[in-house]
Amino acid sequence: MASSLRGEIIGDILRLARDEGWPVGAAVGVKPLAARFGVSRTPVRSALLMLVEAGLLTRDQEGFSLLRPVDDVAVAAHMPAPAGRGELYQRILTERARGDLPTEVTENAMMVHFGAAKGDLRKALMRLSSEGLVQRQRGHGWRFTESLDTPEAILESYAFRIAIETAALSQPGYSVDTAELDRLRTAHEALMRRPVGAVTPQLWFEVNSTFHETLASWSRNRFFLQAVRRQNALRRMHQFADFWELEPEQILQSCRDHLAILAALDKGDRPGAVRLLVEHLSGAARDWEAQPPESSERP
Repeated sequence: MASSLRGEIIGDILRLARDEGWPVGAAVGVKPLAARFGVSRTPVRSALLMLVEAGLLTRDQEGFSLLRPVDDVAVAAHMPAPAGRGELYQRILTERARGDLPTEVTENAMMVHFGAAKGDLRKALMRLSSEGLVQRQRGHGWRFTESLDTPEAILESYAFRIAIETAALSQPGYSVDTAELDRLRTAHEALMRRPVGAVTPQLWFEVNSTFHETLASWSRNRFFLQAVRRQNALRRMHQFADFWELEPEQILQSCRDHLAILAALDKGDRPGAVRLLVEHLSGAARDWEAQPPESSERP
């Protein structure tokens, strides 16, 4: 129980740092966080020590402070991994992706539907909530976030992304941020070095989505970035549900594609980057369409 609480607090701290934009060097106090989370200081201190070991915080005589910026990739990479795949969690994802669960559900109805204990269901829902896949409603209800819930919608999304993301790269004011490019490259290289079982759906999705959003942000046009973010929000559900069907080589190839695009941009070869991006997204669409429905459990 103690380690479970510590893991929840680590996630809460990371999300706060990301959402509130804590600057490097910001003080991270045990007492304020304990009051904010409604827990004692002991698990908060334990969580902060874990983040020191992870290299996100530093500690000296004056206390804890932020050592590195916290973004989506850092949140995903340093969240404690859940034990196993989480059978109930995976069943909920799969049934929702297939359209077997409605947009709004109650805990009682889901307990009956899955034959699950209340505690197990609550843990699965809290995990889904931390990943932005469900939102708590008033009372005992939950609402799934919007998603791409038909094969046609998924393929249309790929076509839209090709049009929007390549247009973003072709903008006259496009300007690459070299520091951000280096962070993207480092994140992909670190993911490729991980053992197969250590790559979680959340880490994979965040590295992937951050890559595409960052490329769009370099267009210096807010509307391209908003469009890419919207697509990422919509595809989160089916990406998580289909993750376990991915072969390790598919993940590695996607990372290699991303690194090749970054290399082209680093050299100032935007036409080459556009060509590689089209090949990457078109290939992903073909791979998805070619998956047998019975093996991928497509919607």
